[in-house]
Amino acid sequence: MTREEAMALINTLGEDVEAFVTSDGNIEVTVIDFLGFDESWGEIERELDDAEAVLKVHTKIRALAHSATENVYSYYEFDDFTICWGYASADI
Repeated sequence: MTREEAMALINTLGEDVEAFVTSDGNIEVTVIDFLGFDESWGEIERELDDAEAVLKVHTKIRALAHSATENVYSYYEFDDFTICWGYASADI
């Protein structure tokens, strides 16, 4: 998978993700599953528009990567770039 193919695949997820290519050519993906806090500081979760599509893309990236390190943020290594996959809810 090339960087361009990866970005094209990720971009099919629309509003469910934010993604960009970093200055060193890696891809940062954030699944937007969190909207912030309410007036009582309760977490406001965001239901994904197409959770199944997000799962399918994540699974495909994992399957095509040469190696993976999965934790709060997951890193998928390809020939000349890495995809960092995370969730907005993990940033709080």
